[in-house]
Amino acid sequence: MKTLLFLSALAAVSLAALAENQTQTPKTTKKKEKIKEEKGVLELKKSNFEQALRQHKHLLVNFHAPLSGESQSLSLEFASAAAQLRNESSKIRLGTIDVSKEKELTKELGVTDFPALRFFISGDRENPVTCPALRSASAIVTWLKRRTGPSAVLIKDVDHAKAFVEEAEVVIVGFFKDLEKGEAQVFYEAAQDIPDLPFGVTKNKNVFSKYDITKNAVVLFKKSEEKPVAYEMSGEVSRDSLVRFIRTFEMDLVTEYNRETSGKIFTALVTSHILLFTNKTADDFRELHGEFQSAAVEFRGKVLFVFVDTDETRNGRIFEVFHVREVDTPAVRIINLTDNVQYQMQADEVTAHNLRTFCWTYLDGKAKPKLDSEPIPENWDKGPVKELVGMNFERVVFNEDRNVFIMFYAPWSAACKELLSVWEQLGKVFEDHASVVIGKIDSTANDVHTVLLERHPAFTFFPATSFQRIVTYTGERTLEAFVQFVENQVELAKEEKAKEDEEKRKQAIEESEGKEKEEL
Repeated sequence: MKTLLFLSALAAVSLAALAENQTQTPKTTKKKEKIKEEKGVLELKKSNFEQALRQHKHLLVNFHAPLSGESQSLSLEFASAAAQLRNESSKIRLGTIDVSKEKELTKELGVTDFPALRFFISGDRENPVTCPALRSASAIVTWLKRRTGPSAVLIKDVDHAKAFVEEAEVVIVGFFKDLEKGEAQVFYEAAQDIPDLPFGVTKNKNVFSKYDITKNAVVLFKKSEEKPVAYEMSGEVSRDSLVRFIRTFEMDLVTEYNRETSGKIFTALVTSHILLFTNKTADDFRELHGEFQSAAVEFRGKVLFVFVDTDETRNGRIFEVFHVREVDTPAVRIINLTDNVQYQMQADEVTAHNLRTFCWTYLDGKAKPKLDSEPIPENWDKGPVKELVGMNFERVVFNEDRNVFIMFYAPWSAACKELLSVWEQLGKVFEDHASVVIGKIDSTANDVHTVLLERHPAFTFFPATSFQRIVTYTGERTLEAFVQFVENQVELAKEEKAKEDEEKRKQAIEESEGKEKEEL
């Protein structure tokens, strides 16, 4: 009987507990939202970034600045790369952070320049891999594959080597007796960050013999050059030095500047560039280009030689940057991309000798920078010929009380040197003249292109009038001719000034009469 009562009580308690559980609100687990995608690219923000890192072992993130043209172009290639990886069923995922909206997240991740690519591996938020400048979908995909798998194709025999060498304009092959250790690892590291070039590797003895390789070496094959270039590998070779070798020798001795090559030129590891500006259709182009190329051999890896076609309208922007006009060509400039300082070759003729001298003068730190203005000389206005520079040029020449005659010269020019003595004599002739100033300015060291319309030596007269008028001298280059020209221009300026004064007088009278009528 007691047993029956105990079982009945136990059943009652169980039923009561069951009823109580049924009356309570069941607990719900909040399901995480799926990260939104746009064309296969994850849209990342502060609220879902950690989720993305947990879900994807390999995550490449594009820090996108919507107002940047470069960023917009990269985003298009980024989406294409995502589509290619998706078609290949790759587990690598691509994501984008809009830096204009996700400022806090961008700051936390330490990214300051845009666009930028960072590769997050195994959820490691603190140590992403910084990507090189990848400008195409194919380069992005290749870079990712080399980071997550083999970075070079294994070349097994001679036939495979022959086919691989013909695969592209430039290919890189590593010859190593041991493919797993030492120098080979340096090679693989370099290959990871050069996704735009094919990399192969071999230890096959027959392939070594085919290309006359006896030691560990990296060889650059280039279709446009007869002989491949070998870089001997030793224990002292670093990844950076190997990358520099490859990036240097993949470029032509002379690279023509255009839309296709501009990216490689501006991102080249060699930051000192010498540019030849000339017309590709000019009669002497082959000769000039030959001299330029001849000089380039000596400076490979030190100075990058670039040719700019002045007949190509799409090159207009680079002409503006260097202040090069058609009348100046052929012209040669050096620019250092680390500080953007420009230098002008101190010679009129483009010869291999002059180019070599210019390059060595620059590399030795003795070249004279081309600036907006030299410093104003201490006694610039004490002699018969006033020494002008960019800083005082306009103040002196545009003076309605003075007639100013200027010689624009280049210090190294033989023609200019011959005329400087004549110019000094001209200065003495007008030294005591109340309204005439004779001056000179080094047009290669001072930016005066707004008024200089000819190649040096050039001569320009600025009349003493209210208007900033310019008269170009095109006569004989003799003292007598110069004197006669100045005297004639002074008289014309007087007449013009008298007309201006009369116009001002009439205008003043009209304004005065107008005021009187208003008062009445």
